[in-house]
Amino acid sequence: MSGTANEIHLHLSDVKNFFQVPEIDPFEGDDLDVSGVAQLMDALKAQSGWKKKTLCAIVHLPREDAFDSRVSNMTKYIERYCDKNIQYNRRKITELRLEGRHALRMGTLFLFVCLGLSAATEAVVGAESLLGRVLVEGFIIAGWVGLWHPLELLLYAWWPNAQDIRLYEKIKSMRLDFAFDHELA
Repeated sequence: MSGTANEIHLHLSDVKNFFQVPEIDPFEGDDLDVSGVAQLMDALKAQSGWKKKTLCAIVHLPREDAFDSRVSNMTKYIERYCDKNIQYNRRKITELRLEGRHALRMGTLFLFVCLGLSAATEAVVGAESLLGRVLVEGFIIAGWVGLWHPLELLLYAWWPNAQDIRLYEKIKSMRLDFAFDHELA
């Protein structure tokens, strides 16, 4: 493959483990507890520049799966799976934005209440005394801290979902090859 391609090898004991987490069987020696899709996502996240490279997944399966109809239709299944997960992540981003806007309204209200309490404390107690300074500054700090979570929701909380959308888009467009090179024990 060229230098602009990611080639990721997946070793699965069954074709259904591409989407499902395999059962761990200590007698078989399988110790992998993630699906093939999760392995792809983890492998991509661990590489820099994965967005600019083409992706080729080589799925190593037992020889017995060579004639399984699920193998020949895998591209269709991957597209369907990725489309559903892209829809889910887009809904989660919408939910986070709605929650962020609601939290911002509450946080802004809290900030104004704290600023009012700070001004009232300064007028009653005065800002010259230690107690007055602590209370005045404390109310101001508390008000700004009240905006922390809303701003986190609006600025950062949606990033993992957006990255998952890009990962699913990348997996959806990948080239998929199969190698039937191991036997079931």
